[in-house]
Amino acid sequence: MASQRTILPVDEKMPDEKLIAAIRESVVLHGVRRTTANDIAERAGISRMTFYRRMGSVENAVLAALTQEFRAYTSTVQTGTPAGTGRQQLVHFAVESVRVFATSDLLGSIAERDPEFLIPYVTDRLGASQQLILDQLHELLDSGVRDGSIESAEGTATMLLLAVQGLALSCRVLFRMGAFEESLTELTKMLERYLTPSNVTGEGSQS
Repeated sequence: MASQRTILPVDEKMPDEKLIAAIRESVVLHGVRRTTANDIAERAGISRMTFYRRMGSVENAVLAALTQEFRAYTSTVQTGTPAGTGRQQLVHFAVESVRVFATSDLLGSIAERDPEFLIPYVTDRLGASQQLILDQLHELLDSGVRDGSIESAEGTATMLLLAVQGLALSCRVLFRMGAFEESLTELTKMLERYLTPSNVTGEGSQS
């Protein structure tokens, strides 16, 4: 019996990376509101119908690009985090997460041109990008609890996410004030003190 497998057109077999790159490029250049399905499709070398079939909408496409941005970061940081206690690794991850947000062309374009796009993920619900960071925070907290360098409660990961997110969303103000690097230093101190077990004092809390 002959195979019934459907042979997809070339553009249907295009790697997702190419489509994500096209979305990212368009949003960096135009912002969210001025990014169109046509523009993304042309940059990706696919039809507009194929774009809608894969992404559903421009908003979904932007969210997919944001998620990929954070997924790539969390994957990189897992291999590049310096050796140390669980607390030291978590603090490094949190501080560098703020730096990634502050220096990302994609996130910068959205924050500058379409800040309202981010509001639901601050006031109403967590997005997939935030969930990636939250999952990583949970893993690092567990590691720190196991080695005794972290004191953690049920809501610790969520509080860390909100602290990091708050600073990240204020990065443009901090850059204008010339206080961005200083704020990261203060964030490091704050997280160290927050996470250090209450029975550790003196030199142990300064690691």
